Amino acid sequence: MTIGIGADDLLRFESLGDNCEFGFVLRRLSCEAGSLFRWASMKPDQLLAKLRANFDGMYRFENLSPLRTGMVLDSAYGIGWHSDMKSDVAGGRLVFRDDEATRRAMHRRETRKIQYLQAKFTARAAMGGVIFVVKSNPGIAPATIDGLYEALAALAGHDDFALLEVQATDDPSRIGRVDWQRPGLMRGHVTRFAPYHQADDIDAAAWFSIVQGALRLFPCHDWTQRHAALRIGTPDALVQLRFPFGPDQDMGKPITGDLRAGTARLLNGNSWCRPYEGMFRLHGPDPEKPGTTLRWTGVHAPGPFHLGATLRCPLRDSVPLRVAVAIAAEDGATLAEERFEVHPGRATDLVLDAPGLKGPLTVSLTVNAVRPLAEGERAVLDLSAPALHPEQVPAVALPAKAA
Repeated sequence: MTIGIGADDLLRFESLGDNCEFGFVLRRLSCEAGSLFRWASMKPDQLLAKLRANFDGMYRFENLSPLRTGMVLDSAYGIGWHSDMKSDVAGGRLVFRDDEATRRAMHRRETRKIQYLQAKFTARAAMGGVIFVVKSNPGIAPATIDGLYEALAALAGHDDFALLEVQATDDPSRIGRVDWQRPGLMRGHVTRFAPYHQADDIDAAAWFSIVQGALRLFPCHDWTQRHAALRIGTPDALVQLRFPFGPDQDMGKPITGDLRAGTARLLNGNSWCRPYEGMFRLHGPDPEKPGTTLRWTGVHAPGPFHLGATLRCPLRDSVPLRVAVAIAAEDGATLAEERFEVHPGRATDLVLDAPGLKGPLTVSLTVNAVRPLAEGERAVLDLSAPALHPEQVPAVALPAKAA
């Protein structure tokens, strides 16, 4: 459904969970950007405890137990996560389907993604301009709202954000409205929340109106530039892959940068492939043609790592794209690979795990249109600067006032 909200504007919203309801709101608006709590199940008090603890002990293997057939419960905070560690009912209770060794392998993959999303959450908070959305079907105590705002301000290091609390009401004059309650805190109203057993049963009209209203009340005129400059993770720990040189750069001058990032090349691209607003714009050819490829050679990884980036199809009239990402060793052996499909107006998080090797690696990303292009059609992908994130994401120390 289109209601006149740009894809970039939707990226300003960050779900604070309760359940997946706001995640489904964003999905109805064609926003698929991943975030730490978008698909998590937790109460606002549990969220507050996690923020105050600086995510300490989050998603440890020994703390996970079956919650539902496709979810696990993290007993450290009482938070439910969607997981590949599936469960079945046996003897009247849920038991894990796979043995411990299999589950530990799944857990390692899922932990890397959660660590990446945690680093992304922290980086976005520090960036400013974000609208954090919180709701709870039974309601939220004012003291919890105050605590969430204080914890977010401590995490961000500033107050350039908005906390949007959404409540249910039967007052027609409030439905779909958003108002400031005080500086930094907005409140919006829906007719009802989705039931917990069916989180996609949203009050779409009210939610969409709230999204529009929040953007009007809390504008961020330089959001595109802020978002393009976003770097996820600790700069001295990750390896940031550079984009290829632009056609206007003086190749006679030395280029400084992280030597671990290797050399970037663009293959099979056209003149429209270029750096654009802090990202790199790629145009995908017909599926039967060689794909447009970004390739980094001579990359040296910081031990075991995951490759992280954001894929976005920025034009609503674009043909969807297929994206193939691969990481190969020096001898050409494939270490990790994954395929994505990216649709207009949507963003997708790329998180690809790889083991640590001493030798140089090759990272490649190839795009094609999902179908042959008619005359005048195009398939456009924007890629944020990819980075190799170490297996462990360092914690970010919170100021004392959040403790």
